[in-house]
Amino acid sequence: MLNLKQLASHAYRQYELVTCINMLEPWEKKLINGFFLVMLFLVLFSSFMYLPNYMQTLMQFVTPPNWHNSPDNAAYVAQKMARS
Repeated sequence: MLNLKQLASHAYRQYELVTCINMLEPWEKKLINGFFLVMLFLVLFSSFMYLPNYMQTLMQFVTPPNWHNSPDNAAYVAQKMARS
């Protein structure tokens, strides 16, 4: 059974092979990996900052107008899910 270090090493090697950065020089690998990390950080950051507000706006258009103020939302959701 593989330990955690071997598993991480194998996953990084697969990442290198898939992205073809295994044939680059070390400084080029660091540059490309840094770019990927920055892009990943920006996607995660924007997801946490903007996705909740976007989903709230989307739910206002998808759900009925009185759904947000009604105390029996759970019954409506259960009925809607049962029809699906």
